[in-house]
Amino acid sequence: MSTCLVLGASGYVGAHLVHALVQAGHRVRAFARSATEIPGVDSIRADVLDEVALAAAMSEVDVVYHLIHSMTGDDFVATDARIAQTVADAAARAGVRQVVYLGGPRPTDEPSPHLASRAQVGDLFLAAPTPAVVLQASMIIGAGSASFDLLAKAARGGPVVPNPAYMGNRSRPIALRDVLYYLVEAASREPVNTVADIAGPDTLTYLELLQRCARVAGLPKRLPIPVVLPPTIAAALSSEPLVRALVDSLKHDLVPTHPLPPPPYGSTSIDRALREALGISEPEGPPLDAPDLLKDRKQVRVRAERFALWKAITDIGGANGWHTLPGAWSLRGAVDHLFGGVGLHRGRPTDLARGDVVDSWTVVDRHDGDTELVLRADLRLPGRAWLTLRATDGDHPGECGFEQTTLFQPHGLAGKIYWYTQKPLHDVVFGTMALGIARAAEESGGTGASPVE
Repeated sequence: MSTCLVLGASGYVGAHLVHALVQAGHRVRAFARSATEIPGVDSIRADVLDEVALAAAMSEVDVVYHLIHSMTGDDFVATDARIAQTVADAAARAGVRQVVYLGGPRPTDEPSPHLASRAQVGDLFLAAPTPAVVLQASMIIGAGSASFDLLAKAARGGPVVPNPAYMGNRSRPIALRDVLYYLVEAASREPVNTVADIAGPDTLTYLELLQRCARVAGLPKRLPIPVVLPPTIAAALSSEPLVRALVDSLKHDLVPTHPLPPPPYGSTSIDRALREALGISEPEGPPLDAPDLLKDRKQVRVRAERFALWKAITDIGGANGWHTLPGAWSLRGAVDHLFGGVGLHRGRPTDLARGDVVDSWTVVDRHDGDTELVLRADLRLPGRAWLTLRATDGDHPGECGFEQTTLFQPHGLAGKIYWYTQKPLHDVVFGTMALGIARAAEESGGTGASPVE
């Protein structure tokens, strides 16, 4: 257990970090100009440049978290440097074991003032007597994050989005929960003086990230309109210094080369992080006890190991396609988009998890032990639809079974009419899909999949 001082505890990350440290069993002091009372936390209301208050706050402290960024004036670079030097000097005098600073990525080209200031603060801490961990993150996905709020506003702003050249620059956004893991973990480790990148699992352009945000929000794909708008000019259009700084930083490619390993629970997917940040509830599974639930099941015998079939199941969507009639899902997505639905929205995260979006479906559940994947359809339908894909043990060595179950809960008579009139076509599309997934599992040279029923 460590005694931790969080500077900037009233900020977006700081407020969450205070609670995360308490939950991890650490003693916490929350320092901010507008600190509020939190049960089990020593709240200190003071200015960080008040050296007397800062020295008192650091007394008998093991770890200091520096989460202060002054972005309200034109001289924020000098102000940030002055604050950092004050904190570093106070930490050295107090005998603090470790300083932890959350900064931004370091671009390879000439950095924006915002990113240059973050790098300068990190270097000040690294050069100070107290060992410092400088964590560098690009966009943090979470409700209340300034950069995420800009993203969400752009994604929800309308069907058309400007697409200047810098929207093609890339980054690796990271979920708030993963940022908190790295910050809390630093409180229990041996002192170290280092710089480390922390990043999410996917590398995305800013336009791709905006489209993913719209997709998770259940909105149609945004239509990008090419425009010539340098980020410096775009930033100047805003009256808010923080917004100007963030927009100006879009001119950089911010992809880390050697990020830290993911947390023990695995990196949070971008889709799940977006869902949580947007306040969208977890996708609902099928109501198995509903009397009007319609069901169709297809089974295929697969000449491949069960793990190979499970990989084929969890690799569906995006560039891998759906192993069915060419163009079938594209056509269905186009029709849905025409009527105001989400459309096909081609794309998927690297590794599927609950809440992730896969083209026009959302992952309801993934059970690796049972090798079962449950998807919910996001298309406009006169009812609700789910698709369950499951790998089962086979009757003979080197063989397994594939079960594909479609469930549909109709909305009244219109839903029932839709189900029965579309069933002949669905039998072809989903039947071809079942055989296609089975064949994809037989990449090692099996003799082919065969229908069971």
